[in-house]
Amino acid sequence: MESPELIILDVGHGNCALLRDTQGTVLIDCPPGSVLPETLSDLGIEEISHVLISHADQDHIAGLPQLLLDESIKVNNVHLNSDWLRNTEIWRDVCIALSDARKRSGVNIEAQLTTVTTGRHNVGQVSIQILAPVPELAIAGVGGRDLSGKRLLANSMSAVVCLEHNTQKVAILAGDLDQIGLDNLVREGTDIQANILVFPHHGGRPGSRVDCKSFAQQLCNFVKPQLVIFSIDRNRHSNPNDEIVEGVLLAVPKAHILCTQLSKKCSADPPDSDFKHLSGLPAKGQNSKQCCGGSILIQLDKDTTAYTPSIDSHRAFISKFPNSLCHKFLR
Repeated sequence: MESPELIILDVGHGNCALLRDTQGTVLIDCPPGSVLPETLSDLGIEEISHVLISHADQDHIAGLPQLLLDESIKVNNVHLNSDWLRNTEIWRDVCIALSDARKRSGVNIEAQLTTVTTGRHNVGQVSIQILAPVPELAIAGVGGRDLSGKRLLANSMSAVVCLEHNTQKVAILAGDLDQIGLDNLVREGTDIQANILVFPHHGGRPGSRVDCKSFAQQLCNFVKPQLVIFSIDRNRHSNPNDEIVEGVLLAVPKAHILCTQLSKKCSADPPDSDFKHLSGLPAKGQNSKQCCGGSILIQLDKDTTAYTPSIDSHRAFISKFPNSLCHKFLR
């Protein structure tokens, strides 16, 4: 490839991103379902240099066994943090699949994805930076406490990945970062201003007894994104949260909000559209006509960051839904 591209896949309720760089491909989170395998096949991707797993929730890891067993795809490295409290069938399946892949295919497994591993995952022009967690939080682990004494949950430990191209922070993929995780990230004093923010936890509540609007405002005041992406499923969890969207637009009123699927809060009925604004990449909501932004293709050229669907084509599509959250809080 002459220039890198980032793909945010519509996988429904889950997270999945592909960075196709000039010397390799990096996968960030691996949910279940057919969208990722279809995309890899359509794009002719036969090798993944690095798989980065933000944390051990099912909608971020459950596709990993399938990927590791796929003989048409070579996986070289898998990076993730330990979660010793996790006691789910999916987590056990992932651990078994990792053990099998290490012995059978020589997959390198690193049980560490923290700020000190920044630089180990680059495969071309894009600098992949791990903004969180810091190593001392990884040492404390899920169930431990941070340096301020707050209990660390799985979402508090979610890895936050930043992609930098030509010295400019292009995108931040925040996993399921919660308020405790954000507080620790801010405490580090790291510059996290970036053009694109894949909003954490699908726009859901960032912890119990947390003010959603304040959380969204705080995060977006630091990132100052021009594009905010919510990876959602129209039929699950009623995301994004209304107060989250309101907080985003209070902080960055000119930001373009782009959901992978059309929330039922925006339209009770599936959209009647030709969907010409979509990228054409595989998307979970495509066959059932539930897409809003679908799978998003972001092209990282030398001087610009362009994406499909474009802001104009997407806003023309969303203008058909006067009750959409974008319109509601933009007013």
